[in-house]
Amino acid sequence: MPGVSICRCHFDQKRLSTNSFQQYGVQRPAQASAWSARRQSEFLAGRYCAIKALTATAEMGTPLSNRQIPLRDDRRPEWPAGFVGSISHSDNRAIAITSSDRLFLGLGIDCETQFSDSLAAEIAPWLLHKNDLDCHLGIPINYGLLLTLIFSAKESLFKALTLRQDDIAGYNSFSVSRVTEKTLLLKAEFALKPPYQSINGFELAYTIEHRQIITAALLSRNSSA
Repeated sequence: MPGVSICRCHFDQKRLSTNSFQQYGVQRPAQASAWSARRQSEFLAGRYCAIKALTATAEMGTPLSNRQIPLRDDRRPEWPAGFVGSISHSDNRAIAITSSDRLFLGLGIDCETQFSDSLAAEIAPWLLHKNDLDCHLGIPINYGLLLTLIFSAKESLFKALTLRQDDIAGYNSFSVSRVTEKTLLLKAEFALKPPYQSINGFELAYTIEHRQIITAALLSRNSSA
């Protein structure tokens, strides 16, 4: 989509060293000293992608005074003034998406490895709205993949809407209306706050590559689903 920058990478936590943050131009947060090597690697890879994406967005005309993305007290990224974005990581992959806040109210991205049917069955009780499995399916899809898509899409939308756990009842606060070859349509089952209160549904894009699922929620200032 025009105006959106995406960067993704693979990482190997075994290659993490005391110089890794400096090497990749990422500011190491103070709390990282208490993190496992895995958590540090995820953070580093995610912020590295986010900085690359921010730089690309800045080249489109949005002034960028600081490329670093600090960790807020609520564990969310603190995006530079004038920008919106989102970061995700799964297994050994990280991805980030950014744009100007003149174009988008919010962005959300999530990457997941496809769930097995047994894992999908385990998480279904707290993930699904009562209408999710009755949604219109425009493609043949197995149970594990469907629940992975639903989980990932809801994660992406939570990020784009900047919803906190105390803002919603849970994952079943959104229901899935439709799944096509490239998109999912989610509907809020509660009253949204401005500026989203009049939106009937949120259409998210997704891709599947070798059992790896990426979903994205792009909340444009100029249109709604």
